[in-house]
Amino acid sequence: MATAAISCSLPAYAQRIPCRLVRAPAPARLIGAWQRQRLYSSRAWPGSFACDAAPALDEHGHIPSAPYDAEPLTGTLPHTDAHLVLHPAQYSRPPTTWPSHVESSCALLSELASRTREHGSLAGFRVNLSSGDAALAEPPSGAWDPSRSTAMRMPPNHAQEDEMFWLYAYTTSGRYVRWPEPISLRTLPSGTELRTQLQAMWSRAHDTLESHIYVCTHGMRDCRCGVAGTAVYDALQRAVTNHTAQCAQDGAKPARTIRVFPISHVGGHKWAACALVYPHGDWYGNLRVSDVPLLLRTALAPSSSRHDLDDLRERLVVWPRWRGRLGMSQSEQRDHRDVWGPPIVHTAHITPARRSRSHSRSPTPSPPAAVDTRTTVPLRFHAHDGTWYNVDGHIGESLMEVAKRHNLPSIEATCGGELECATCHAYLCDASDGSDPATRGDINCAPSWSAAAVSDEEDDMLEYAPFRKASSRLTCQVRVSQALSDWMQRGGRIELDRF
Repeated sequence: MATAAISCSLPAYAQRIPCRLVRAPAPARLIGAWQRQRLYSSRAWPGSFACDAAPALDEHGHIPSAPYDAEPLTGTLPHTDAHLVLHPAQYSRPPTTWPSHVESSCALLSELASRTREHGSLAGFRVNLSSGDAALAEPPSGAWDPSRSTAMRMPPNHAQEDEMFWLYAYTTSGRYVRWPEPISLRTLPSGTELRTQLQAMWSRAHDTLESHIYVCTHGMRDCRCGVAGTAVYDALQRAVTNHTAQCAQDGAKPARTIRVFPISHVGGHKWAACALVYPHGDWYGNLRVSDVPLLLRTALAPSSSRHDLDDLRERLVVWPRWRGRLGMSQSEQRDHRDVWGPPIVHTAHITPARRSRSHSRSPTPSPPAAVDTRTTVPLRFHAHDGTWYNVDGHIGESLMEVAKRHNLPSIEATCGGELECATCHAYLCDASDGSDPATRGDINCAPSWSAAAVSDEEDDMLEYAPFRKASSRLTCQVRVSQALSDWMQRGGRIELDRF
């Protein structure tokens, strides 16, 4: 596929961007085109966003790890009963061709958007555009003009009124339907007929075991979505491919089929990157590439809630990045997070299932030991691709700190070792019995050596780790010691997961 680059020109529309953009320091504005392409190119669609990427970058020319805006996320989704997403069925419409306001070029989207206004036949609904299959034909009249004025609309009887789109419709309780056939402005049901038919279809809907992740990549609306959103979109595409390959290798069927799509402006570009997980109905913001494994995991969870002790849907929500959910008012979203989200877990509502262990459990995490930087011991990490990493660790530091210091793969440590995520998950295991010591270890069994007892807090957070096994640990909770190093010399190792 063609590779998309971010161009460095600043169009006139950028002067009218409604959100506050802070001018980046000079080094970020002068980044070479090769670096922009390396960081933000997308294999998914051709062309480039005609916008200045500088406001989306830090002084080093990278996407900042901190949010673009520090305002709280939860409760930023206005009450929405249903969400309609148009997917081109006739012509290719990649995000690089979307103008700032897509309604100026898409007659069907413009009509549906007008119906969602107060007192309209689709009041309480949202409507957006996604991109079509890359294999679709080029429009005979050419691609949309991404610099088209926001005030312009297509004239009556324009050929655009005949362009066909698939209509994906999502509502509360994990219900999703697709309109039986592609529709255009000319074939769109009038008045309340569309809403009535959709409600009838939702009442008969069943879980298709398919999840859709929409990432806002609308670069012409705001460069932060074009930069941070595209980075997350590409990382999600790779993660889904890797997950499918992992399942095939293990001889297992994925819990759900995951599809990743770009989507036009959904509101809140100051919280870019934004993603929507459907049919679950959950919206997320302030996402970075490091959040992709967690986002993939929540899309693999059940699409509706049971609100019982084993409710995987609620337990796998990425609460630190959660904006809200379809069907909830903004105050209900905040109340819902207070009940289900960290750092407070009300055990009357949720208690993650405990797994049997051969060692005792401590009520609280062990306090960190003093780090002796003068004394180092050899440690062994084994990556999923078979690469061995023989590194030195300081007595008393955590395995997570060792991994980050040596830039080892698969240890993201999004929370910085504060026991608020599971992105430093790994397996502490012995070599597989009767096999070459260089092969993957026995992750399904607890190791013959054990660090300090797993605390209740670590055990709770391990519920969020993908592919948890008997040897699973959070590396931020395991301290380097001479005993640990000695065990590794006898064949023990830290197995790094793919995600």
